[in-house]
Amino acid sequence: MEELMNKVDNLIIELDKTDLIKKIRESTEEIKKEKELLEDIKNYQVTSDESIKKRIIQNKKYRDYKHLETECNLLIMSINQKLKVIEPRKMCRK
Repeated sequence: MEELMNKVDNLIIELDKTDLIKKIRESTEEIKKEKELLEDIKNYQVTSDESIKKRIIQNKKYRDYKHLETECNLLIMSINQKLKVIEPRKMCRK
């Protein structure tokens, strides 16, 4: 099990070096600079106002971020599926 954990740690280190993760970090930083967008997001969380939601969704930086987030989530799901296959085999060796 320790070997598996080490491999997962190495995977995380390698993922941090990928373009996808770098782009997500850059996108997050860009959004942090968008005060109006951040204010809209906060207001939407409180009010659930559809007009605010529409403004948020129309923001290109937000859409770009959400696209990257989706790609990242798909990658995570793929990795999880592979880990589920590996884990039972490791357990059987004990």
